[in-house]
Amino acid sequence: MKTLALLAALAAAPVTAHADTLLLPKPLSGGTLHADSVDLSVYWTPVDGAAEVVAFYTDRPDATPARLALRLAEGEQVTFGLPGVTGTVYRFERAGEGVSVTSARTSTDLALN
Repeated sequence: MKTLALLAALAAAPVTAHADTLLLPKPLSGGTLHADSVDLSVYWTPVDGAAEVVAFYTDRPDATPARLALRLAEGEQVTFGLPGVTGTVYRFERAGEGVSVTSARTSTDLALN
């Protein structure tokens, strides 16, 4: 009985996610990811059979947002970090009729000999 109560308590406990995903199911849908100190706002439009993804991001409240744009054909994905931002990578993926954007924390491992 104690084991069952412990499992129920663990299932109800808050869990910290190491990645967040934003799903944009149709053209002109948009949203914002908040990862550490970075806010990334994204939307997409159809252009020549591809999805043109436009994002604006900033890592400080007083900074001017930077813009990035990319085109993804069906099934394409790309993962990269943002200039000047450490500890997070972003994956943009075109699947079916929509686009998904995922942020994931990264770490740097040093090899010491």
